[in-house]
Amino acid sequence: MNSDSVAALLTCHNRKQKTIQCLSSLFKHLPLCVVYLVDDGSTDETSDAIRKQFPQVNVIRADGNLYWSRGMRKAWAEAIRGNYEYYLWLNDDIELYPVFFQELMECLRYGEYQCIVSGLVEDFSKESILYGGSNELKKKIRKSDVPQSIKYMNGNIVLIPKYVVDEIGIIDPVFHHDLGDVDYGLTAIEHGIKVFTTRIAVAAGYKNDICRVRKWGYSLIPRLKVLHSPLGSPPNINFYFRKKHFGLYNALSYCLFLYIINLMPDIIVGKLFGNKYKTNIT
Repeated sequence: MNSDSVAALLTCHNRKQKTIQCLSSLFKHLPLCVVYLVDDGSTDETSDAIRKQFPQVNVIRADGNLYWSRGMRKAWAEAIRGNYEYYLWLNDDIELYPVFFQELMECLRYGEYQCIVSGLVEDFSKESILYGGSNELKKKIRKSDVPQSIKYMNGNIVLIPKYVVDEIGIIDPVFHHDLGDVDYGLTAIEHGIKVFTTRIAVAAGYKNDICRVRKWGYSLIPRLKVLHSPLGSPPNINFYFRKKHFGLYNALSYCLFLYIINLMPDIIVGKLFGNKYKTNIT
């Protein structure tokens, strides 16, 4: 397979050095892939740096309001015009290993090329797996001798064949920042398409401990504003996601929980949940 039949999709915002590092590792190990990158309103000259170092990248400028899911959708909508055989999602804060694409393709072959493969991402110390996906019990998938089925997919590095796109389309436009990757994996499964993780780690990345459900240390009104922001956990989007995959009762219950936990003061939340909701949005 020629690597120019692969369209890599990225979205970025003010992470110039990490974005350049990610692209460097991509072109080092998959030099002929075609890249579609949405620069979502960066003010750190990310686009200029990319054009200077990687003039072959298709840079798509946006105004800073797309965030991850809509940024990836925009990149994908542009790439899909090229009718590529494979679409490769990449977070711009990962560094790819030399074996990354070979491993993704071998796991895709395991699913007879009619599946999605989410790559395992480990921390830079190589001591723990950070991303890839989790099973139906929300237990994170680890390394294994064979590809493991997952239910909840992380979008850090994902290989999707054209077959899947023809079946279920691209990222749902309802999702703004969060949940677009999880939704895509669940939608695939609901259409009989399996989702696997790789057997080994294919990249190193950074751990993200952001809590989107509740902003700690804020008074009520600012906390509710964060909840409804793209970087929070907007109840309307959560309702749509949960009703779509788990039913009306689940959607209503979870949205009620979101409001209750945000209406409660920090001291009560701390007593009930310990440190669970103390990692803030940055």
